[in-house]
Amino acid sequence: MSGNREGGGGNVKPRNRLAGLCLAVVAAVVPAIDPALAHRFNVALVMPLSGAASDQGRQIRNGFMLATRERDSHPDQDSDGHLGGLDVYVSVIDAAGNVAADIRRLATHGAIDIVAAVGTGTRLPRIARLLDGKNVALLSPGRSPFAQSDLPAVAAFVAAYGKEFGVSPTSRAARGYHAARRLGAAVRAQGGVGDRASLRRHFRKSRRDFAW
Repeated sequence: MSGNREGGGGNVKPRNRLAGLCLAVVAAVVPAIDPALAHRFNVALVMPLSGAASDQGRQIRNGFMLATRERDSHPDQDSDGHLGGLDVYVSVIDAAGNVAADIRRLATHGAIDIVAAVGTGTRLPRIARLLDGKNVALLSPGRSPFAQSDLPAVAAFVAAYGKEFGVSPTSRAARGYHAARRLGAAVRAQGGVGDRASLRRHFRKSRRDFAW
């Protein structure tokens, strides 16, 4: 996994690698609608990253990124991973920062297909309003099965997270993982992210009782 996006300002955080790339460059080479790039898509992950909530954000991001590495990955890819069989590029936005400015910047440059809001609480209505009229799908938090430790899928997640990060996952890490798996299921179901209305319907249906 490689490729890192860093905002040209505001609170968009860099992706996992190559932090020198700026948003303007990425936006120039990854247009919102381009048949040649139909195998890839962009996600803005909104989560708490600063102050006392920074550790929570790290756990959420670790859980999310773990899911992107579980399927279809290959050693020379330049994306952050794969979800739904497609390359996924992830930008991280601090929920405590200027979310409006960061989302507008990404949306304006066509560098965002989906906003995944995890652990943002009362900011959800605000984010939904920001995306109103934009060709961007919102993935709001869902109910994770993490508390059901007897489920094989949950046990597998706990083991995979421990192997990857050297610690046991928290419920916050599970939220990030859950969001990514829901996202991947929606993308896989329609073979891409072109139909935003279908994505939104799938996201609404998977908010409760989604099986990993």
